[in-house]
Amino acid sequence: MFTKLWLTLAVMMLGGCRIVSQQELADLKNPPNPQMANIAQTWQQKLVPQVASEAKPLAELMKLLQSAKDFDSACKSYGYRSQAENPCVFSVSVTGNVTAVNTTSRSGKMSVKDISGDSVTIQIGPIIRGTALRDAYKGASYQDFNDQVLFGDYGKAINQQASTLMADFKPKVGDKVTVAGVFSSWDIPQKLPDITPAQITRQ
Repeated sequence: MFTKLWLTLAVMMLGGCRIVSQQELADLKNPPNPQMANIAQTWQQKLVPQVASEAKPLAELMKLLQSAKDFDSACKSYGYRSQAENPCVFSVSVTGNVTAVNTTSRSGKMSVKDISGDSVTIQIGPIIRGTALRDAYKGASYQDFNDQVLFGDYGKAINQQASTLMADFKPKVGDKVTVAGVFSSWDIPQKLPDITPAQITRQ
């Protein structure tokens, strides 16, 4: 309460006694983070190219993970995490035919029969769950925010880009697609994880 009163008085003194809004007060205490600007540009020019370039074919990645001596070494060799206390994020590519598209839930998903023969679940939104895309991106981390709420908003904004990608693509059963995406894990996955997409193309 005292801090808010002090900020109000300071603004009134500096601004010729102008009354400021609650949002302006909030911005004075927590200036907008530059990472929150131009998220669409960050997505297109940085995050998507990073995921696409690092993505390993699903079967190859799963085999490498299963043969790793431990999870830490697997993460260092094939994944990424900005801090030791974070889950490891892996970039993966899936190529195959769409066998199902479920849009009855707002957390929509589709199934793709990968060329390896495995059936893979891919998030299509409109609600994209998790923060794997945010945590995969090497251009930003929690240290750039130091605010859990703002960092959470950053993750939601990135997920919205993935949701828009899939809404524009409109996958249909029978489509042959290639998806580059990510999944996060705390340990060597014992089953195929759900993939959060960053890029999708028709073959």
